[in-house]
Order: sequence, then C-alpha cells, then structure tokens
Amino acid sequence: MRSTYVLGRLRVGLSTFVAALALAACAKLPEPPSPQPELETPHVDALDLEGEPLRLPTLQPLAPQLHWVPATPDEGTLLSIIVVPETKGLPVFEVSATAGGRKLVLTPLWGGSYLGFVAAARSVEEVPVELSVILIDGSRIDQKLALRVTAREFSYTRLRVASRFTAPDRATLERIQGERELVRSTLRSVTDVPLWQGAFVLPLEGPTTSPYGQRRLFNNELRSQHTGLDIDGDTGDRVRASNSGRVVISRDLFFNGQAVFIDHGLGLLTGYFHLSGREVSEGQWVEKGEVIGSVGATGRVTGPHLHWSLYSMGVPLDPLSILELDLASLGVRLAVQPEALPTRP
Repeated sequence: MRSTYVLGRLRVGLSTFVAALALAACAKLPEPPSPQPELETPHVDALDLEGEPLRLPTLQPLAPQLHWVPATPDEGTLLSIIVVPETKGLPVFEVSATAGGRKLVLTPLWGGSYLGFVAAARSVEEVPVELSVILIDGSRIDQKLALRVTAREFSYTRLRVASRFTAPDRATLERIQGERELVRSTLRSVTDVPLWQGAFVLPLEGPTTSPYGQRRLFNNELRSQHTGLDIDGDTGDRVRASNSGRVVISRDLFFNGQAVFIDHGLGLLTGYFHLSGREVSEGQWVEKGEVIGSVGATGRVTGPHLHWSLYSMGVPLDPLSILELDLASLGVRLAVQPEALPTRP
C-alpha cells in the first residue's frame, strides 16, 4: 500500500513538472509579426498619357575646376596645376590645356583629375591658361583664365673669370653653338608620363652661394642672369639625383663643365653642373638620392660648387620652387603608359 501511494505521488509531481516546462517554453516564444499591408509598386510606362515618349531634361555640363599651387607665383616659379573635369554624368574623353602658349602635358591622378606643370617665367606679368574638356558624346567645354605673376627683385654680383670664357675664339664659338643646340633640343623633348617618385630633394646639402635670377657681371660686363642655384661644396663631395628619372645628357660642356641632365617626365628636367666627375651615362635610369657625380670647379666658375638647375618645358626656373610643391600626396598614376617608362636595371 505504501509503495502504491509513493508511486502515485511521483506521477503527480512529474506531471506538474512537465506542465511547468511547457508554460515556460510558451512564455519565451516571440509573438508572430502582425501582417503588413502589401505595397503596390508604381508602374512607369515609357509613354505618357498622350502616347508620346517621355522627355528627360538635358543636363548641361559644368565648366572644369582648376587648382594651382602656389596661388600667387613669383617670377621663375614652378606651379603645379590640377584640372578637375565637371561633366554631370557624361564620361570624359579627353582633357587638354595650354599655358603661356605652350601645350601642357597632363597626367591622370587617382580619382579622375589631371596634373600638369606651368612655368611662371621671368619678366612675365601673367600666364594665360586655356582648358578644353571633350566628353564622350563629342561635346566640348572650353575655359580661359590668366594666372597673375608677382615681380621679383634680382641682385647683382661681379665675377672674374679667364678671358677665354668672355672672348672665345672661332673654334670655341662653334663648340658653344653646338652645345647650346644640344641642350635646347633636349629640353624641348618632353616625356609625356611622370618618371619621378614623391617629393624632390636637394642634391647637395650646403649654403647657397648664388641664388636663382642673380644678374652676373663677368669681368665688369653684364653677361648673363643666373638660371639655377649655386650650392657651396668641396671638391669631391657627392652629388645625388634630386628625384628618379632618365639621364639625357652626361658630358663635358664649355660653360657648364662636367654636366648631367635628368629627365623626370611631364617636361621637368634638372641639371647638375661644374662636376669634377660624372658617374652616370646617357640613357641610364637613376633613382632619387643616387650618386651621379662629385662637386668640382669645371667650366666657367670661380671655385668649387654645384650649380643645380630646374626646367619646365625648356624654361629655366628656380629649383627651390619644386621643393615647395607637395608632390608626394597627389596620387600620381606612374603606370599610365608602361611602355613609355624606361627599363629599370
């Protein structure tokens, strides 16, 4: 009797426990979502109520935006110029520009803009710029503006050199003329892709002994205006490439002495003169900071130093101006035309 009683109590307890578990499970179940009314998708027909095709409004392309640095350039300054096409939907087919009557070489940047360089030459008050954007449908957007140039005061200096540099004989004059033509043709030849990497650097650390634009009286006669920057140094000091590029001239020139010219692309070239020795050859690729020669006193000089020059589309400019441009953050696409880049060692 007692075992029957205990078994019955266990059955009752077990039933109660199972019932409690079922209630707990039901309490945790989420309520079913309330039914949402179905939304009717509007139907757009290609014809209006009168049976005529719908006419969408014509989008007028916007004029391109132009940004340049520095905002107020001085005489002899290199400017970076960025063209931002504003097209309102239509893809850009071609972007072209001229500055001061010279065609600019533009290279694409990541994001769809274009980079070029403008020379604010000496003795100019403004640089006229003309832009042209051609869209994929053949439509064209033209824009004209003028960049104002601030005048600079250039100092004078007196130098005494050997008479053969101020009164050369006939044979020397023929040599000088041939070398001038070589340099001019080299500076006119433009590589249409960028060859540099990031910011430019000084080729030699040292004080400036003669700034850009200084007027020079050789043996009391005004002979020239300085086209570069003279950096003081001792004979044998190592001279380094201010950026990567291709050596286009490496030879002994009458006035410049042992000289090296490097093409950096987009019309930019740098020159390194009066070297005591050259360590690169024409056609060679050099990296930024690579040794290209040594300080010397060759050519028309009064003592050992490095003459450093900068050219844009053949125009001599103050090389310090390229150090002030933030070229490292522009996002230049160096592989726009890989076949045009030089073969690296």
